[in-house]
Amino acid sequence: MKKRRGCIKWAIVAVVSLVVLALVVLCPLAFLYTRQLDQARAEFEAPTVYITEPASGVSAPTGSGLLVAATAVGRTPITTVELWVSDELVETLESDLPDGTSAFDASFELVVPEGSNLLFVRAVNTADIIGQSMPLAIVGEALSPPGEPFVEVTVGDGETLEDVADSHEIDPGALQELNPDLGAEELPPGTTVTVPAWPETEEGEEATPPSVGPSAPPVPPGSSPVPKPGVPPLQPIVPSPNITGTVPLPIIVDPALVGVLLPPFFPPAAPTGLQGSVEDCMVRLRWTDNATNEIRYDVWMAPMGGSKRLIASLQPAGGGPAWVEFPAPQTGGLSFWVEAVSLGGKQPSNIVWVEVDTSCPTAAPDRLQVEVLDMTMGGAYDRAYCYVSFENTPEVRMPADDSEFVQVSGGQGNIASWAATSRKFALPIPGDDSLEMTGECWGWAGQRLSDLGTFSGAYARETWDGTRRPLPGDAYEIGVSVQALGGRETAVTYSYRDSTMPAPYNLREEKVGSEPIRSHYPKQWEQWFMNRRLHWDWTGSQQLTGFTIFLNGTQYKSVYGANVREATVTLPALYDQRIRWQVAADAGEAQSPLSQELAYDLPKSRAYVQVKFDRIYWLYTCDGWFCGECSTCESYGHINLFMAGQRSTKPCGLQRHTRDVKCGIWYTFADICTSGFLDEDVPDVLILPFDKGSTNFTFDITVYLRDSDGIWDPDDKIADYRLDHTFSSLQHAQSVLGCGKQFSERDSSEDGSSALHYTLTVFPNSCAQEPTYPGKDWGF
Repeated sequence: MKKRRGCIKWAIVAVVSLVVLALVVLCPLAFLYTRQLDQARAEFEAPTVYITEPASGVSAPTGSGLLVAATAVGRTPITTVELWVSDELVETLESDLPDGTSAFDASFELVVPEGSNLLFVRAVNTADIIGQSMPLAIVGEALSPPGEPFVEVTVGDGETLEDVADSHEIDPGALQELNPDLGAEELPPGTTVTVPAWPETEEGEEATPPSVGPSAPPVPPGSSPVPKPGVPPLQPIVPSPNITGTVPLPIIVDPALVGVLLPPFFPPAAPTGLQGSVEDCMVRLRWTDNATNEIRYDVWMAPMGGSKRLIASLQPAGGGPAWVEFPAPQTGGLSFWVEAVSLGGKQPSNIVWVEVDTSCPTAAPDRLQVEVLDMTMGGAYDRAYCYVSFENTPEVRMPADDSEFVQVSGGQGNIASWAATSRKFALPIPGDDSLEMTGECWGWAGQRLSDLGTFSGAYARETWDGTRRPLPGDAYEIGVSVQALGGRETAVTYSYRDSTMPAPYNLREEKVGSEPIRSHYPKQWEQWFMNRRLHWDWTGSQQLTGFTIFLNGTQYKSVYGANVREATVTLPALYDQRIRWQVAADAGEAQSPLSQELAYDLPKSRAYVQVKFDRIYWLYTCDGWFCGECSTCESYGHINLFMAGQRSTKPCGLQRHTRDVKCGIWYTFADICTSGFLDEDVPDVLILPFDKGSTNFTFDITVYLRDSDGIWDPDDKIADYRLDHTFSSLQHAQSVLGCGKQFSERDSSEDGSSALHYTLTVFPNSCAQEPTYPGKDWGF
C-alpha cells in the first residue's frame, strides 16, 4: 500500500512538473507569437482610400472631362494611386517622393465613357499592399440629339484645336478624331472645325453644355454568364461567416519547432481577374487565386452609393481558378469583390458590378423608413430645430448636427439641404402595426429663441406607402412619409440607420508609439504624427457585427467583431485641415446613430525659404599691402538671408578667430566658418519662415567676408555677394526652384576674386513639407 501511494505521489509530481515546464515554455512563445502577429498586421495594413469627388451616380457628357479626386492614407508610405473604370486600369499616379508618402492626394482628369460605368481608386504602398475605395457609378450621356450630331465652328485668330476643345468642354483626342486633317499647331483664322452639337433651346439658340449632375440610378451594363471552372466551388466557413474569430488557424509545417510555433507572417497575394454575373437570380463570382498562405476568402457586397457588407467567408482556394455561387442578396445594381485573408494581412481583388432583376425573390419588409419632407410655421422665425422620438425611444435632433438648423423663409423650412442621415430614419416595424412619433421644436427669430411646442402623430400600416402625411405641431406642421423597407425597397443604403440602437460614446484618440526626433528622422516623425488610434465605448443589447468610422462625414473604414472598441487611423494631412471623427455601431444591415464628434484643427502650415551655402572658390587672393597672386588670407565675416523685413544671419568666423584661405581650393562654409559655428549643428544653412499669403517674394542673400591682416581697412574684402531672387508668388517660386535649385555667382573684390555655389529652396514642395534642420539652427 505504501509503495502504491509513493508511486501515485511521484506521478502527481511528474505531471505537475510537466505542466509547469509547459507553461514556462509556452507562455513566452505565446507572447512572442502575439507580438509578432500584431507587428505583422501593423506593417502590412492596407492603405485607406476614399473618393472625395465626384458623388456616386453623377452624369456628364460622353467625352467630356470629369475630375476624380481621392485621398489615400496609410501607416506605410504610399507610392502609387490608380484609377479604375469598368474593370480597366485607366491612369496611374506616382508619388513625387521616391520613398512614398503617408498621405497621397490624387486628382485624375477622366474622359467620361459612354453609358453606366463603375469607378474606384486603388493605392499601393511600399510593401506592395493594395487598398481600394468604395466603388461608385458615373453615367456618360449622349452629346447630341439624334439627327443632328455635329455643328461647325469657325476658329479665331491664334486658336488651336486644343483651345476649341477647352471652350466646348470636349476631350482634345475626341475632337482630333472628328478633324483628322487638322494638326495641333495654331490654326489659320476662319478654319472650320467640326464639334459635337449640344441640344438646342426652344428659341433655336445653342444651349450651354450640360454640366456634371445627378443622374437616374445607374444600371450596370449587361454581361455574359461567367463560365464555371473545372473545380468545385468554395464553401462557406461555419458556424458564422460574419464572425472572423471562429475561423480556425491553419496548420503550419516547418522543419524547426520554432518555425512551427512562431511562423513568419506576411500578407497573401491579391486575387486577380474577378468576373461576375447573375443567372436565374444566382450570383456567380470567379477569380484567380494567387495566394499560398490564405486562411479564407471574404466576399464583400455594396449597392452603388451604399455601405459595404460581408456576405460570406469562404474556405481557402487551391490556387488557380476559384469561384462561388449564391442567391442574390437583393435586387438592383450591386458591386462585389473578394479578399484573400492571411494571418499577416489581406489583399482585395478588382470590383465587379452586376444587375439583379426585380423579379428575383426579395425579403419581406422588416423595417420602416421615415423621411422628413417639409416644414411650415407661422411667425417671423428664420431658423428652427426639433427633437423627435419614435415609439418612445430616446429623442434625436433634427438636423443631427448641433451647428445646423432648419433655415426658414416666408414660413417655409428648407429640409432638402439636410444630409440624408438627418432627414431619413429607419427602425424596426412596430409590433402593433402603428408607428408613433412625438417630439418638440424650437425656433429662432434673430437672437431670440422660442419654444414652438410639441408634435405627435400615429401612422397605421395602411399609411406606410411613402405618401406625404402631416405631423401636426402646436404652431407648425411637419410633412413626413413612412415606407416599409425590405430587399430592393431599401431607399437609402444597404446599411440603414436604426435609431433604437445606442450610439457609441466617449470617442477618444491617441498617438501610436514614441515620438521620433523630428530633425533626425523627418519621415518617421510624419508617420508618427499622422498615425492615430481611436477608442470608444458602446453598451447595448444588439448583437453587433462591428463598427464604421467616419471622417468629416464620409465613411472612412469599417472594423469587424462584436467586442472591438478601437481602430488605427491615419490623418489625411499634416496641416490646414479640420478633423472630425465619428463612429457608428453595426448590427448586420442596421447601423446606430453616429457618436458625438471628436473634432480638432490640425496646425496651420507655413512656408519657408532656405539657402544652403555649398562651396566657395577663390581664383585670386591678396593679403596685406604687398601680395602675390595667391596669398593666404585670414577670413571672417557673416552670411545673411532677408525677406519682407525679416533677417536670418550667422557669423562666419570672428576677427580674432579666423580661417586661413587662399586661391585654388574649394572650401565649404563649415570649413571657413569654424570659429563662428562651434555651437551650430548646421553652419551653412539659413532659413526664414513666412506666411503663404505673402505678396513679397524677393529673397535677398548676402555673403560678406574680409581679410584680417592687422591693418583695418573697410575695403579689405575678399568676398562681397549681394544677390536677390524675385518671384511673383509662392507657386511661381515652387515651380522654378522645385526641390531645391543650385546657383553659381562670381565676385571680384579688392583682395579676392571668387566663385560661390549655393542652393535655394522654398517649402512646401513636392519633396518635403518643411525644412528638416532643427529650429535652433535656422538662425532667426
